[in-house]
Amino acid sequence: MVLKCRACIQERQNPKEPLVASECPARPWQKLGTDLFVLKGKTYLVVVDYFSRYVEVAQLCNTKSTDIIVQLKSIFAQHGIPEELMSDNGPQFSGQDFTQFADTYGFRHITSSPKFLQSNGEAERMAKSLLKKASDPYLLAYRTTPLQSGFSPAHLLMGRRLRTTVPTLPSRLDPAVPSVGDFVGKERAKKELEAERYNWRHRAKLLSDLVPGAHVWVTDAKESGTVLQNHTSPRSYLVNMPKGVVRRNRQHLIPLLSHASDGDVAEQQELPETNNQQVSTSPGKTPETLPTGTATLTQDKVWESCKPERLNL
Repeated sequence: MVLKCRACIQERQNPKEPLVASECPARPWQKLGTDLFVLKGKTYLVVVDYFSRYVEVAQLCNTKSTDIIVQLKSIFAQHGIPEELMSDNGPQFSGQDFTQFADTYGFRHITSSPKFLQSNGEAERMAKSLLKKASDPYLLAYRTTPLQSGFSPAHLLMGRRLRTTVPTLPSRLDPAVPSVGDFVGKERAKKELEAERYNWRHRAKLLSDLVPGAHVWVTDAKESGTVLQNHTSPRSYLVNMPKGVVRRNRQHLIPLLSHASDGDVAEQQELPETNNQQVSTSPGKTPETLPTGTATLTQDKVWESCKPERLNL
C-alpha cells in the first residue's frame, strides 16, 4: 500500500546498499583521488594515493580549472602521471579544460556520483582527516607514521623512510622496498573486513536494477524523473528530469508505480466506528455468536491510582 502512495514515497529513504570498497592498486601512484576543502577561509587541493595513502596538499588562489590544473601538473612532475584520477563532479573537474588536460597527460578521469560522497571516499576521508590534524601544516608526521600495515605512506611510495625530528639509526634510512604482494594481500583483507562490518551495521541489501523508461522519485531533488540508461560507473544512472538530464546514484532513486498519484491511498479499508458501540460483525452474526472474550467496547471502568507502600513503613 505504501508503494502506491506518492506522498509516502516522497518521505521514504532507500536502505543502505552493500559497501563497494575501493580496490587496492597494484603499485604506488597508479590511482589517485582528489578533492577540495576549506580550512580557515582558504581553499586547498588534496591529492591522495590509493596505494600508499600518501597525500599532497596545495593552496589554491581560486577554484577555477586552470588553477587546479597548474597544481596537478606540479604534483605530477614530482611523482609521475597516474593512470586514473578520481574526483567529484564539481565544475572544476567537469569542464572542457580538465577533459583536455586528462587527454594530453594520458590518464583516465573518473567522476563520482553526484550527491554521493562515498563514491570518492578516499579523498573525502583524507580531507576530513586533514581538517582534524591541521596543527601539522606540512604533514611530515602523517607521511612518516606507520599505517596498520606497518609501513608509512612515504615508505610505501618512495621505498625509504624519511628522516624526522625523532632520533633514528642511519641504517633505517637506507632504501628498502616493501613487499608489494604481502601489502596488497593485507589491504584487501582489511577492506573486506571493513565491508562486512559496514554491511552488518547498516543491514545493507542490494537494490533492484532500474531499466530504461522506469519512473523514479529523485530524493535529493524532490522531483520525479525517467531513467534513460545506466552510467558507466557502478550503481549510477542517467535520469531525465524537468530541468534536464542528471546523473544519480541508485541510492537516490526510488521506483514509482505507474498508477501512483498524489494522496493516493488505494485499497485502504475504512475502520469501523467504535465509539461506545458494539464491535461490528458480518451479516448474520449476533453478539451471542461472537468468540469468547469478545465484548462491547466501553469506557465505564475508572482506574484509580494507589500510592506504593515503601518498605511497609
